Order: sequence, then C-alpha cells, then structure tokens
Amino acid sequence: MKKTNKIAELEILRAFAFLAVVLQHAIGHYAYAPGTTLADGVMLGGLLLLAKFAVPIFIFISGMVLCYRYKTEPVPLFPFLRKRIKDIFLPYLPWAVLYASIEGDHLISPLKHMSDMGTKLFTGTASYHLWYVIMTFQFYLLFPLLHGIVLKVNQRLTASGWGWTLLGLGLLYIGLTGQVSLIGHWTEGIPGVGDFFGEYSDRNVLYFFYYFVLGAFAGLHLERFKSLLLRYKQVLIGLFVVLLLWTWYRIVEHFQTVPELQIQYNDTLLIQPKMAIVLIASIPAMYLAAIFFTERASAALQRFMSIIGSYSYVAYLAHALMLVAATLIADDFLFFMNPTLRTLAAFAICSALSVAAAAAIRRLSASARRILSRTNSNAPMGKTESR
Repeated sequence: MKKTNKIAELEILRAFAFLAVVLQHAIGHYAYAPGTTLADGVMLGGLLLLAKFAVPIFIFISGMVLCYRYKTEPVPLFPFLRKRIKDIFLPYLPWAVLYASIEGDHLISPLKHMSDMGTKLFTGTASYHLWYVIMTFQFYLLFPLLHGIVLKVNQRLTASGWGWTLLGLGLLYIGLTGQVSLIGHWTEGIPGVGDFFGEYSDRNVLYFFYYFVLGAFAGLHLERFKSLLLRYKQVLIGLFVVLLLWTWYRIVEHFQTVPELQIQYNDTLLIQPKMAIVLIASIPAMYLAAIFFTERASAALQRFMSIIGSYSYVAYLAHALMLVAATLIADDFLFFMNPTLRTLAAFAICSALSVAAAAAIRRLSASARRILSRTNSNAPMGKTESR
C-alpha cells in the first residue's frame, strides 16, 4: 500500500502532549505535599490547567492520522488490527505486568494473584496512567467498523455541512459529559455493561469520542483544517486563553483557608461539561502552537522535540516509574526549594529519564531483532529425506 506523506507538526504535537502528561503527574505528587502553600496551590493549579490538553490531543492525533492514512481506501481489517496490537498492546503488556507486580498483594494465593493480574491488564488499573491505553485501544478496534460510515458521511457533507455537524456533535458531547452518573445508574447491574459505564467510565471510549471526530475531520481535510486555524488564529487563541483564565479562577475559588488550607483540583477532571469546553478549545490552540513551533523554532530545538515525540508512547508507559525516581531526586537534593520549583524539577528529570528509557528499549529491541535475523540466516538448511 502506498504511504501518505507525514504531517510535519505531529511529532511536535506528540511531544507537547507527552510533556504535559508528565507535568500533570508531577503536580499530582506535590500539590498535596506537606509544606504546600496557597501560592503553590495557585501556581500548580495554573500549570495543571495548562497541561490538561494532553489526553484530547493524543486522541485527536489518533483520529487525524487514521483518517489521513485511509481517506481514500478501505481499511484492511486483519493487517490493521495486527499492527495496532504490535505497536500499542504488546509494548503495554510488560509495563502493565511490571506495575501490577509492584503494586500487587503478594500474600494472596497464586490463583487469586493471577486473576487480579488479568483484571488489571484488561482494565488498565495496574497503574494510574494505563487507563489511557485501554481507552484509546477501543478507538482502534472500532475504526475498521466505522471507517466506511466516515467516508460516506464525508462524501455527502459540504463545507457548511461539516461545520454544523461538528457544532452539533460538540454540543452533544458537552451535554453527554454531564450525564455520566445518570448513564452509570441506568446501566447498573447489566452484565458486561454496568462496569463499563460505572466503575470504568473514565476509560469508556464514548466519553472521549468528540476529540477523535475532530481528528477525523482534520485528517480528511488537512489543508482546509490548517487554513481555518490560521485564518482565525487570534480568535481561537484568545478564546482558549479566556477559558483558561475563567477555569483557573474557578479552581482557586474552591480552595479553602479556614480552618486550614485545603487545595483541590476537581474542576480540572476531564469528563465534565465545563472542562470539556476548555479541552475542545485547547485542540486548535495547541495545533497552532505546533505549527508556529515548526515554522519558527531552530532546527536543533525542532529535532530535540521531534525525538521526544517519536519516543512518546513508550516514554508514556515508563514515566510513572521514572516519576518515583524523579521525585526522590528532587526531594533529596532540592529539599530547600518550594513545592512549585520541585514540581518543575521532577517534571524535567522524569521527562528525561522516560525518553532515555524508551530510547534504550528501542535500541535493545533493534539489536535483538538483528541477532535473531542473523541466527536464522546462519541456521543450517534441513536435509531432505532421500527415497
């Protein structure tokens, strides 16, 4: 099959999203640590809000790449799924087993341990960040089934039709994020469904579908999408900034100082209407940022960010473990700094360690494949039996 050209800014966008994920989780470590002040809470709340675009952007990229690749041809079902299993699920498994082994209860029976391990692998609960892999893999499973519908809809929609469709689906999605509890109540007790809309609703593909739809539109109409972004860049960036400031105010408003300081960031939870509005607005703003970066950053800086983007998936899998090391380093050697500065230090250390781990794993995998290939090529041919 003929390959389509790569989209220049995507590796930069992936790098942005990966770094934002690491920053979120570094903030999660220090936001409630002893010694955190009101000033730290306000600053960390702002940084957390700035980093929340990560998950929507990753989903957007998936939809964009798939629809850009298959915008004129059918999806070969088995080769498509085989590649996604190889590229997404197989790298996930050893990390999930590692995290489950670290966090698991080793005093239970071997059979119970295996059962718990299977549940954690299937649900993405082996570590706090693995939910995303389980959620996004649902898009890959559904895409071959929905691809034909996407192409037929695309053929029938005019430019204005696409605009009204995206607006309508966006409003539907925002409303849907406010009904998670109600839907969970309706499906409670239904075998195989209740848990999907209840306990595991935070990794239910339904509650993230709109970001994929936006990516699908961008992939099918790449030049038009970029043209629209550039034409309305002031409006899109301005809207995003206003929404950020509005949400930041709401976050700080919910802090309590009496009888003691209480910091909480519930306003930044992904699946809720007000946050959905912010996240939808973050996609064009961050894509514009990636375009501007690609056009204006130095070649060395672009290469640096592209390297991060190219390793982003395995680095994402590794970063929860690397964050443990990063926070230990920050706490032991930078204990004199306030929690905000230690957060930024741990973020930088964790990012570097995660990308380094991903690069090492890729290099080891390549070496193992070369050794296996050399071994197979040097193996003696089997003798044919003479009659």
